[in-house]
Amino acid sequence: MPIPLSNLDNRTFDDLVKELQALIPRYSPDWTDHNASDPGIVLIELFAWVTEILLYRINRIPQEGEQVLLRLLGNTGSAANDQARAATMQAMQGRWRAVTAADFEQLVLGQYPSVARARCLADVAADPADPSVLTGKTGHVSVIIVPYPQNGESKPLPAATLIDDVFSFLDQRRLVTCRHHVVGPVYTDIAVGAVVVCNLGPKPDDVKGMIIENLKNFFSPVGDDNEGESGGWPFGRDVYESEVCAVIEETAGVDHIESLALFRKNGQAWVGGGNKIVIAPNSLVHFDDSLAQTLISGA
Repeated sequence: MPIPLSNLDNRTFDDLVKELQALIPRYSPDWTDHNASDPGIVLIELFAWVTEILLYRINRIPQEGEQVLLRLLGNTGSAANDQARAATMQAMQGRWRAVTAADFEQLVLGQYPSVARARCLADVAADPADPSVLTGKTGHVSVIIVPYPQNGESKPLPAATLIDDVFSFLDQRRLVTCRHHVVGPVYTDIAVGAVVVCNLGPKPDDVKGMIIENLKNFFSPVGDDNEGESGGWPFGRDVYESEVCAVIEETAGVDHIESLALFRKNGQAWVGGGNKIVIAPNSLVHFDDSLAQTLISGA
């Protein structure tokens, strides 16, 4: 809601002349000639005219004063007042202070082009030495950043220098009572075992390759293939057997699925995941396609 402004220019020349003429009997009873030709009336009209000009100027901000105000608001450019005013108002409407979880995420994404995704968990303290450890703490926020993959890496992780830079950047914008943590994502390794019946015509090996590629895209930590905060698999979203079946069945050359199983990594061993694999709030999914090469087969 805008602040209401007082109108200081609400008295006209005629108003001022009438008010001054009404004061003549009080201060000068002998002055009885109030015609326009009277020298005193001429002076009253002159003073009323000057006063009207002063009131007009008081009700407006001089150009130099406006430029000073714009500089106080952070505009250091030399553009014309209208352009400087528009640029300053646009800057003031943008995010600067990090208050909500969305503020933390959008500030990081806007400041760092190398960061593909950012996820902020409120009232959670992440351990920088071990990001998989989450502790519920009121007044703390944990910002998880995912950089764009380099050289085809399947588990993109931020460098220590990037984490330090983001931490310092947010330290200037957080509320005084807020404590923030910046870490990389945790990856949950999963694999898929399936027996797939192919249509007549396509080679089974070709169909298997397309299935693996579609599953890699489906579970990609960075990209536009899934609905997420910034593209890619959403943080903390569980993996369901039904969704994996849909991805495989929609692959060109697949007739139907005879059997399917989900697997998750427990230490160095693969164990059955049932019909759902639970994903932690700070975790993304890593699809192990090398294991899929041995598990997916055509019947």
